[in-house]
Amino acid sequence: MLGHLDGDGKYTYIIWPGSDPSSTIGFRVPADDSFMQAAGSADAMTVEVRLPGPDGESHLYSVGRPEPADGTTTLIPISDDRAVRVFSNEIFTADEAAVIFYTYYLTDAVSQPYVLRELDLSNELSEER
Repeated sequence: MLGHLDGDGKYTYIIWPGSDPSSTIGFRVPADDSFMQAAGSADAMTVEVRLPGPDGESHLYSVGRPEPADGTTTLIPISDDRAVRVFSNEIFTADEAAVIFYTYYLTDAVSQPYVLRELDLSNELSEER
């Protein structure tokens, strides 16, 4: 599914744990406040995850590679008129993101070696394209 994102009409994909993992009937009812989402295109997308933090509250994180961001940012489209700005180590291809999604699907977590950068939800996270 991630390979179908084109950054021009097909922007986003999201998954979350269902309330009954043994059934596909209740898949529309989330089990909790956790989810993983991607936006952009198959060639350049951002991956975000909402997980419980150390304080027990849910937090939204941008997923990145472990190498330090070099300060370069890129706008990733999330709709026809909005985009999010991410660091160079937070841009993935569909194939790279699929591995992150599959691990989240199996474990409800983001595995090593990926790192999480908490997003400040008190600030506007997107900007006009």
